Order: sequence, then C-alpha cells, then structure tokens
Amino acid sequence: MKGRRLAAIAAPLMACSMQAQELFESGPGRRLLFHPSDHAILSGSDNRSDIGCSVEPQSPQLGFDLKYTAGYIVRVPAAGVSASGERLRVLFRVRSIDGGKSEPVYFRQYFDIPASAREGGGTAVFPGRYVVGPGRYEVDWLMRNLQGRVCSSHWRTRAPTPGYTGRLAAAATANLIAPYREDTFDDEPPVLRRSGLGAGLHVALLVNLAPLDRNRFKLNAYEIDSVMGMLRSLHREPSIGLFSLTVFHAYDRQVVYSTQRRTRLDFGAIGEAIESMPVGVVEVDALADEEGERRFLAEVLGDALSPEAGPRDAVVVLGPKVDREARLEDGILEPAEAPAPLFQFAYNRNPRSYPWPGTIESALRPYGLTLYSVTSPRDFSRALEGLLEAIDGTGGQDLTTTRD
Repeated sequence: MKGRRLAAIAAPLMACSMQAQELFESGPGRRLLFHPSDHAILSGSDNRSDIGCSVEPQSPQLGFDLKYTAGYIVRVPAAGVSASGERLRVLFRVRSIDGGKSEPVYFRQYFDIPASAREGGGTAVFPGRYVVGPGRYEVDWLMRNLQGRVCSSHWRTRAPTPGYTGRLAAAATANLIAPYREDTFDDEPPVLRRSGLGAGLHVALLVNLAPLDRNRFKLNAYEIDSVMGMLRSLHREPSIGLFSLTVFHAYDRQVVYSTQRRTRLDFGAIGEAIESMPVGVVEVDALADEEGERRFLAEVLGDALSPEAGPRDAVVVLGPKVDREARLEDGILEPAEAPAPLFQFAYNRNPRSYPWPGTIESALRPYGLTLYSVTSPRDFSRALEGLLEAIDGTGGQDLTTTRD
C-alpha cells in the first residue's frame, strides 16, 4: 500500500502522469545548474500565467509524524495544452526567512499530459508537496512547458510551533526544509540513541489495524499513513533504545508482523507485511468459534504482558479501539499486575462515533492503563509527551548516544 502521491486528477478529466519529486540542496561544493531565465523568474516578484494555469498555495499542516506538510495545487486548462501534448517542468525553491533569508532548497517535478487530453477538455490538477519545520518561509515557483511558456508564483507561508510538539525530540526542527515522503513505508534514517547508564528505554508496541467499524475490512490510506506516522515519531525518540512490535488485525484474528527487542523499526518490512495481509478473511474453523476473537485478543495481550517477554519500560497499544463485541474476561494478567506502565493511544478521526470504552481499554483499565484519545496530530503529541514524562526517569539528561 503506497502513501499519498504527489499528483492527482480532478473532474472533468485530463489524463496525465508525473515523475517523482527531486531535491537539490545548495551549499559549499554543490553547483545548481538551470536555465538563466528560470533564475530570473524565480528571483522576480511578478506572477505569470502564459498557459492559463493557476496556483493555489497550501498552508503547512502538522502530520502524525510531527512534521509539517506544505505545498501547492496547480490547475492547467485543456486550452493551454498543445496539439502534440505537454511535458510540464516545475521548479520551485523554499527558503527560511526567520532571522534573515537563508540559502534556498530547490525542488523539481515533471508532469506529462498526452495530446488526447486536449480533445476531452477539462482541467488537470497537480498537487506538489514539501516538508517544513516550525518557521516562516518564502516560496518561489515556476512551471515551463516545451514551448517555453511559463507560469510563476511567489508566496510566503508559516508553520507555527505547537506548545506540546515543540518539546519533543521527535518533532521537526525549526526551519527544516525537506522533500515530501512519497511512500508510507519509506525507512527512517538512523537515530542517535542513548547509551551507557540510564540508557535505552524498552517500549513494547501493539498496533491494531482493524477499523472500529466492522463493516469496513481495513483502514484507508490516510489512516494507515497516520498510524505509521505515529510509529515514526516513536522511532525518532532517542530515549527509546529497544522496540518490541506486534502488528495485528483484531477482527481477522491475524498477527500481521512481529519483531522483538530491536534498536530500530523496519518500515519497509512492516509495509510488505501490511500489503500482503489478506483482509476480511477468517478461516472457516475459526469463524465457527464464537470465542475465537476473544481468545485471539487475550493471546496478543498476554504475550506482550507476560513476564517471559522480559523487562519493559512501557507497553503501548496504538490504533483504533476494538469494539465491545469481543469482551475479555477479568484477570487476563498472571500475576495480577502489569509488568510495565500501560498506555493506549486510541486513534479515531470521529470520536463521537464511539464514545464508549473499547475491549482493550476495559480489559487493561484495572491494571492502571492510561488512555489517550487521539483524533489529531496535536492529540498525539500530547500523548507522546505524557508517555515519555511517565517512563523516562532520566529526564532526558543523558547525552551519551549511539547510532541505531
């Protein structure tokens, strides 16, 4: 399952395709080569529309990976497409303007519109995206076709510093400018983690991929991207040294992916497991077992909470709630106490749709579960800070690090 892409088409339809976004960074020893007129247009202040295009800037939006996604939407009418088709080249640059203008970061994209699209008329709509941290930015943008006709635009944008997110190590740094991550399951870069005394919190993660609504077989692309974004934020937290991860589908009774005591999360492997997961399918014998769902959940929780799993600093259940049809019996833990602090990040884009306690919450509440309802990235940032404040006894003061 791929993440959200950089191109989309709006009705009425004009067929088109796009190549991946490219990043060019300026700096010592790096030469930027492009057409002199492109540089003049980017450096100017006039907006041009030689082919009738329009550009709509998109304000930065905080994601569950605690980074901001900003960008634009460009619309190209059929009248602006040549009889032989078009290849549209987009070049834009983004620079921080906090404390004076910094060196810009350049991006390039290509959009192909076939000649047949001209006959159908309509408008092609292309979104472009990039990633920023808190700060103010200036964007200079141009698009050129094969005949040399140009559209250009210039704007400023701002990503605020949320109160909670700004205190998290996983949050994007101020004035960050980076390419948009095209694939939901792209791997994260290495993280400098704590080493030595007081190092390496061990966090066990249980991730549910079943939608709260049983009429849906799987989470949609946005929901998967949101859940993976939360995992990315946890992965970037340097105080966490070990991860034990179990990804499961509560209603299909599947353990989709599992790994224990790893210093990093392998998002590529997680993605392959999720993509190959059969959804809405339960074996006939299991379906006939009315207690099967309850036993499956009890086994997943029992394995994570068993003393045999070794010492952990926290156990975190992440994803949609599991509805109350699969009620778990009291006393699922032996001995009758949690081996580590328990947390649930209950993800629900519409919390009013199910205000009741879910099955897992009800089962773990007697053992001191801390529940966070997560609807937005800001909710998640508060939940992550609450988790770290509860379990990080070193207070983040150990500066000795090791790369995962």
